[in-house]
Amino acid sequence: MERITLYLRTTKTSGKIRLRFRLTEGREVQLFHKSSIEADLADLKKFDMDGTLKPRVSLYNEELRLAITREIDAMHEAYKQLKEECPEFDATDFEARIDMLLNPEKYNIVKTEEIETLLARFDRYIDGLETYGTVSEGRAKIYKIVWDKLSRYLIIFKKSHYTPDQFTPEDILAFREFVINEYKYVDKHKAIYGSLQKISIPTKQASINTASAKLRALQAFFNELEENDEILKSPFRRLTKKRRNEALREQYDDPFFLRYEEVQQIMVADVPDSLKETKDAFLLQCALGCRIGDFMKLSMSNVAVTDDGIPYVQYLPKKTMKTQNDRREKKTPLMMFALEIVKRSGFKFGVLKYASGKSGYNAKIKKLLEYCKIDRLVNQYDEAAGTMNRVPLHSVGSSKLCRKTHIDIANKAQVNMYATGLHEVGSSAVEHYSMLELHDLFVLLCAAFNQPQYRVDKQLNVLPEEAPDI
Repeated sequence: MERITLYLRTTKTSGKIRLRFRLTEGREVQLFHKSSIEADLADLKKFDMDGTLKPRVSLYNEELRLAITREIDAMHEAYKQLKEECPEFDATDFEARIDMLLNPEKYNIVKTEEIETLLARFDRYIDGLETYGTVSEGRAKIYKIVWDKLSRYLIIFKKSHYTPDQFTPEDILAFREFVINEYKYVDKHKAIYGSLQKISIPTKQASINTASAKLRALQAFFNELEENDEILKSPFRRLTKKRRNEALREQYDDPFFLRYEEVQQIMVADVPDSLKETKDAFLLQCALGCRIGDFMKLSMSNVAVTDDGIPYVQYLPKKTMKTQNDRREKKTPLMMFALEIVKRSGFKFGVLKYASGKSGYNAKIKKLLEYCKIDRLVNQYDEAAGTMNRVPLHSVGSSKLCRKTHIDIANKAQVNMYATGLHEVGSSAVEHYSMLELHDLFVLLCAAFNQPQYRVDKQLNVLPEEAPDI
């Protein structure tokens, strides 16, 4: 295969030069191309001879990187076209074809950009979702991640000129494979991945659930295009039912969560100072059962007290607030231990600054659970090896564990209350716990977590008298 490099022949040590490129294939082919790119030598020092950024370079001229990439892509395409059309072409033919690809307007060729590309239309679709608020902020971010991955797929496979109707069922399957194994392309395409933040560069195989989520976002986009008569038929509907189901297939491990005894084990644990804040944040999130995005935004302004003295937290769930017709607030009563944490911390947890990363909240949760000896074995599927592994619960702990734990403990307590006759059949109190009235939910959670029922004044001071029988 041909190789293209920068061809720098200058005695200058500073200032600007016009870039030249050299294409070689074996010992027989050597073609030169003089571009119109003017580059500062100081900027060029940050690039390797193949036009990619040098390792560990974070500050560089992005316009220059894009210009070099565009020029190299045009050279590859020109060489490919000429080899197919007339194997006996010369340097003049090569230069003319590059110019034709870079400047089609000079040759009365309609630019691909004049017809809305797949990426441009997808970008406009995402803008519409944000403008009209039809998806949550978190969901919009997922669509942007899909756009980024689709962009890299189209560039790497030389399909960035595609219009929506050119994306085929085969592309769906190829894109799925790309999402799962994108980490394999990083070293081969440094010009593309060199400009990404480290956290955005894939380093291992993605799960089929990740691929399915990306494809479902893309499927929604194509469904809208079909409904608007912008395309004849979505490529997803052109797949056979069997292939479509396989492409969108999801697999989940057995759900895992903390048992009541394990929550109590963490509550009474005397942890080192480095884990005390994590312990408070983790237990409070378990008590509230909210998602990490909502938990990170809570403050004392979210705390209120009912007329009969039950303290609670109220907030609009980020994930669903833009899709609910009535934008109903979620209200969760504060058990005694949760109230103590709230009053002690004021919801100011430094550990929540970053959820992911080696020193983020999720990593600290793993350390907390390990310290508290939460080592019950749970199943975790290894996609790469195709095996089911038994791993200690602390090794897979994260903020998601809080919500799962809250729901599981509350649901089990509710079943027990029903079974022992504390609620009548048909009572609203035996519906899903999240549908309970605040008063009933307080009773349920106190029973579930073995906490006393109590009342507070408007300043959150616990009242000395016992709670009335309920």
